[in-house]
Amino acid sequence: MSRTRLAKVPYNRDGDLMDYVGTYPDRVHEWRRNRPFRALLVLQGSERGMSAARFIWHNGEGGHAYKMFMTDMTDLVKNAPNIYKGTVDTWWIAQKRGKNYGIRLADQDDFKAAGHTGGVRETCRACDDTNPAYNNLCPLHPNPAKAHAYEADQHAPYIPGRHWTCRCGLAHDHHLHTGEPDGCSCSKDSNTACSTPLCQG
Repeated sequence: MSRTRLAKVPYNRDGDLMDYVGTYPDRVHEWRRNRPFRALLVLQGSERGMSAARFIWHNGEGGHAYKMFMTDMTDLVKNAPNIYKGTVDTWWIAQKRGKNYGIRLADQDDFKAAGHTGGVRETCRACDDTNPAYNNLCPLHPNPAKAHAYEADQHAPYIPGRHWTCRCGLAHDHHLHTGEPDGCSCSKDSNTACSTPLCQG
């Protein structure tokens, strides 16, 4: 889905993402650069405003608050890999719908737009102050058409006969992970394909 990305988003003095600015620009304490951020957020509840119903998240007791539109909650529940008892530890990004602001699950296009390069987090400049130390990989997945090191997708189901899956979506023993772009192990039977000239997929 193509989205218009916001360059900056409004935060109040308490560090909460403001859900509405409108005729109250004096309530904005800071316009922050909008880029994906990793956080463990706790679902606090929901509210119904004048224009929409929203869910309210916060990052711990007395922590910063973020609001989310219902449509984005549906996307989160369908796609976030680690939801547990009302908490979600994942990558988020702010957006605007109409005149209101909220957060949503960040996607691969968001990581690319923010300058992430993939691979080990230490080699990605965009990961410097957004990716916590316990994540050793950049959130941008490797390109399945270019040679790269295998990166285990810990949230992908085990595929019988294909072993474990890389974050690029291919089986762990695919030639793209070995740096041998001239060889190809793709096939129509395994429903795999790549960009090499002799690909049989």
